[in-house]
Amino acid sequence: MPAYPEIKPPGWTAISRRVVCVAAALFVAADLWAATELQSNDTLGHALRAEFALQAGRTEESARAYAQAASFGARPDLFERAAIVTLYAKDFEAAIRVGQRWQQLDPEAVGARRTLAWAALATGDAQRGDALLAELLAMCDLEAQRAAAQVLVAAETRSLAPAALRRLAAADALVTLDQGPNWPALASNLGEHAVAMRLAQAESRARPKDPEVWRRNAQVLLAANDREAAIDALEKAVALSPQDFDLRLALAGLHSEAGALARAERVLAQGDPQDERLLSARLANLANDPDRKLLKRVERDLRRSKAELVPSRAFLLGQLHELREEPDLALSWYAQQPPGTAWAEAQLRRGVLLARDKQDLPAARALLGELRRRVDDDQQRVDAWLLEAELLAPTDRQAAAQVYDEALAQNGSEVRLLYARALFRIAADDVAGLERDLRSILELDPENAQALNALGYTLADRTDRHQEALGYIQRAIARQPDDGAVVDSMGWVQYRLGNLDEALRHLRRAYGLVQDGEVGAHLAEVLWASGHNDEARALWRDLLRRFADNPALRESVQRLQPDLLP
Repeated sequence: MPAYPEIKPPGWTAISRRVVCVAAALFVAADLWAATELQSNDTLGHALRAEFALQAGRTEESARAYAQAASFGARPDLFERAAIVTLYAKDFEAAIRVGQRWQQLDPEAVGARRTLAWAALATGDAQRGDALLAELLAMCDLEAQRAAAQVLVAAETRSLAPAALRRLAAADALVTLDQGPNWPALASNLGEHAVAMRLAQAESRARPKDPEVWRRNAQVLLAANDREAAIDALEKAVALSPQDFDLRLALAGLHSEAGALARAERVLAQGDPQDERLLSARLANLANDPDRKLLKRVERDLRRSKAELVPSRAFLLGQLHELREEPDLALSWYAQQPPGTAWAEAQLRRGVLLARDKQDLPAARALLGELRRRVDDDQQRVDAWLLEAELLAPTDRQAAAQVYDEALAQNGSEVRLLYARALFRIAADDVAGLERDLRSILELDPENAQALNALGYTLADRTDRHQEALGYIQRAIARQPDDGAVVDSMGWVQYRLGNLDEALRHLRRAYGLVQDGEVGAHLAEVLWASGHNDEARALWRDLLRRFADNPALRESVQRLQPDLLP
């Protein structure tokens, strides 16, 4: 499924960049390698061949060439690059050669041990992996700890990582450093909830007055589905650091998710001072269920603001009246918002209300045009273009298309505009138009995971170019391995390729990550195709109960099991 709405992997995994930048990135100065070295072993030639192969999508060839370059070279930046590419390509034999050569030249190199530990676990060598991870952790160094954490959470090491973590925890090797990895959270990520709890409890005993420790404790408890204990832990954190907005927001969020809006409101209202962040959070807490009594409390605090602050909070008062479904009052307050950070957003909300509640689309368009003329911020101008097209699309697609075209003519290759126009086009089944826009994004940013995923999913879903689609989705999942939409796309393309077991594996995981009607529909369809008919029907019934209006779900049921529809 394309990631139509907006955990990033570690930055060092972003390996593919435009060829034009390669020389600057790897060979900035003539002294990167001595001339005699270049003449004798052609390190530079191997590295350039590797980079060109990478840009062309030939990752296996690139990995081999980088391993050759590393076997002759002696520069740390070359080893780092070679390690990244060989691990990305899953050429673990090449990665081991790179790591060994790196360690030979620099026995204390953290990156060398990281590379070798990663390759060891990925190839099933648990003993070697444990030893290398223990060496990294014994350094008691921030870089080394982060390297060990990267190895443990890598997708390629997941089969052996949980057992390795248990052994490291049992040996008391997981020492917490300031700014270091969150070991309890990492254990939860690997499904080792008992280990996570032991680590979190040990931290809270050692540092009971540290609010960050209680925040980590709450994170682990949430992963173990113990919401009440997590709330208790966050309450301790907030009591220790009452001025910490993020802690207070997290505690209120847990109450809100449980439907306890009044408790969430109380937590936020107790924050001091009641600044824009807290007041905005209080309104957001009530957005899905605008309880009038609680809204009255927020209004009281807004109007109690110092006289000079009330005008600057006009935007918040506009939001409050919008939640009360009082568009005239909301429009009045939004119009009073003075120039500043919230002014442009207030005008956007005025545009929505004029088009939606007052049914005055021409006035909304005029307002958005004036907004674009008055602001200096390019992103705010883009916001206005996007909203205008969105308001037009339901009733006048031709006018909406003209807005996108005009916006891009004025803003060049603006990624958000290109992506929005791509999705607008696919709604009319314009696959070629979507592909052009997404390829324009990828020319600017070859590893844009959203564009890769949307292009891969669309090719898998609406064309027979399934093998090509797989390549795009593989690149997207390398960037965002835990994004439910990307994992869903991988499951869907595997289904299109006929790999039902692989499809089910990915789609079950995707549905665990994203409780969504379309993702669930994909899983149910593949269950049906795989002969798991009872499970498919049960899932369809549950999906229809929860996501009755989802068009992808209804189309799937209508096509395969129409008797389930009401």
